[in-house]
Amino acid sequence: MIGYIMFLGVMLVNLIGTAIVVVIMDTDPWMQMQMPWLTPRVYSFILLVFANTYWVMHFSFTNLRLLNIEENRKLLGFGFPLKRLARYLMVIGFCHPVNIIYNFTWLVFLMIQVREFYQVPVVFVAVFFNYVLIYSIKHRFLQIVERRFIAVVVGFLIFVFSLFQLIALVSDNKSEILYSIIPRIETINSVLEWLPGGLLIQAAKTDYGFANGIIFFVFLGILIGLVLVDHFNKTCHGLHRPSLKKVEEASSKVWEFLRRVLGKNAGKYYYYVMIHPYNKLQVLTLAIIPIVYVPLLMNLEYEIAKTIAIPTILAGIPVALLAMGMANMYGYENRELLLHLQFPIKLEQQLKERFLGVVILPLLVFYGITIFELLVIPEIGEVLNIFVANTFMFLCFMLIFIWSSYYQYQKAIYSSFSYKHPIIPQKVTFVISFSIFTVGYLVFVPLNGLEWYRLTIMGTVILIMAIYIWGHMDVLVNLFKKRILNRIWSEL
Repeated sequence: MIGYIMFLGVMLVNLIGTAIVVVIMDTDPWMQMQMPWLTPRVYSFILLVFANTYWVMHFSFTNLRLLNIEENRKLLGFGFPLKRLARYLMVIGFCHPVNIIYNFTWLVFLMIQVREFYQVPVVFVAVFFNYVLIYSIKHRFLQIVERRFIAVVVGFLIFVFSLFQLIALVSDNKSEILYSIIPRIETINSVLEWLPGGLLIQAAKTDYGFANGIIFFVFLGILIGLVLVDHFNKTCHGLHRPSLKKVEEASSKVWEFLRRVLGKNAGKYYYYVMIHPYNKLQVLTLAIIPIVYVPLLMNLEYEIAKTIAIPTILAGIPVALLAMGMANMYGYENRELLLHLQFPIKLEQQLKERFLGVVILPLLVFYGITIFELLVIPEIGEVLNIFVANTFMFLCFMLIFIWSSYYQYQKAIYSSFSYKHPIIPQKVTFVISFSIFTVGYLVFVPLNGLEWYRLTIMGTVILIMAIYIWGHMDVLVNLFKKRILNRIWSEL
């Protein structure tokens, strides 16, 4: 909780600080002296680019998964009114801390630019309408990804390829493009003004008059009401209908392949992990992060970006894949797992097969990414250092995920209308994201002559952890019987 509060505080300060700097940059005398090229047209261009970029960030980071519909719908069985419960869920869902920070930053950013008193209520309703609209669009987008995953992936790859072609074109001709933009900056601004971020700026800066302000306020209020009614109806519908587990044919080629390669225990489990719609969405997210951020960091002049940030991002991909399979190992196929426990095979052997099967795919990805790093980006470090550091990160997080699987167990949900991470608890997700960069800094920061000491320590820890985990599976067997078995029986 302390760590999460610190994270939210840093996030709030960074977002609001950046917004304030962008707004006041044309009025501060020091900035005017340092940037004589900052004409009113160029300043408007910077303001509009920031607003629209921030809107994209807001859309990307709007958090929908705060509540567990499956747990809350049990209240209906105790006579709790459906409509009242739906209203409570809506309010709490909208009030996720990250969402509040983004909306508060919008208010600060826009209120600084307000010129007339009648613009204040218009800005308030505009920000709220923007939020509920993002919320509604993103929920529908997630449902489309769940149902049309292959089409979304193909479209995403085409978009990324086109984006990088555009970035390469701009990088090769940046001087010519910059000089060609300046004479056309008014035309570009007129386009940016009608994008979402530009419309919000217009609500704060344009002098549209008191009467038009009332009209805008009433019109936006009506739109907000319509979106909330739609969301209320969907919340009631989600509470009425329990999530249905997606059933696929037993003759699936994926299942046959996994059973042949990983064995029955690990293969059956990994099959459920792979067909889960939320895991498919996570794989898509894992593909976006390195494709977008690594090329950007490669173009930075700071050496720290290449020696710490890039290796940390690439090492975090197999860690995230491992989390998908290991952080909640007993929350998927409860019925099959209970059947397996009745087989004349020791539970210790079954758990060993499952652990080994879960680790294989992330390890293959891990070694593939490591080889890619060394071949394509040789300047990020030496071969031995990268391999040892990545292996150390992998094993450290494996211990976190083993702990999570036993102490943060939850049944995997197969409905996209879940309002929370349906597989891994939120506290585990935060620990993972925060710890990846912390551990990455510790293992990748250059130490010059002290590098061998760190390698020796990490190598020793790797050896001890691997031997201990494999030789003490009976501890995990007993822990499974003590903490997991009864919960599986009660949920079946």
